[in-house]
Amino acid sequence: MPIPISVRLCLATLLILAIGATASHADTAWNTDAIATRMNIATSAGHDIPSGAFGFVVINRPREVTLLQLRGVAGSGQVVLRTDEKGMCLTLPIRFVAGDFGGDSITGHLAEPIHMVIKSRDVARTLAKGRDVVSDSYSVSNQIHSDADIVLQSGLEETFGFVINPGRNILGDIFGVWADRTPCHRL
Repeated sequence: MPIPISVRLCLATLLILAIGATASHADTAWNTDAIATRMNIATSAGHDIPSGAFGFVVINRPREVTLLQLRGVAGSGQVVLRTDEKGMCLTLPIRFVAGDFGGDSITGHLAEPIHMVIKSRDVARTLAKGRDVVSDSYSVSNQIHSDADIVLQSGLEETFGFVINPGRNILGDIFGVWADRTPCHRL
């Protein structure tokens, strides 16, 4: 028995309305990054993870070397990341290398400490998995209120390209990086 035209028309209208409702619901999805990062967190590392950020990077004693036009900065430090577990953060050792073409002589010296804020969930997950973060793959800015993935707070200019490599040495690259769970609390 064939289906009457009025029933087919009702089914088509119902299908169109269902698809439209699904599409409009997708546009009103919750911003889970804003929810997860709405509070400042004090860490045992002595620095705070600001609201709107997933963590921070600190390199306390980087070395800077210039060779004519080339300028490089290298050092080791740590990254501290938020976790889903209340009162706990992850701390990972890192190696850091940066460079640009801002040199003007031949020198080597201890540079000022480097501080960065990680505002992207993707950057935080990449570091937590023990993978390298290369600045060319992400948006980098020195403005905290920008939409950048990584915000440079001190010790580095936007002209530098850099790599954040989790682990203390090459063994971390081979066997993986061990993250320490450290206490942190909301401010």
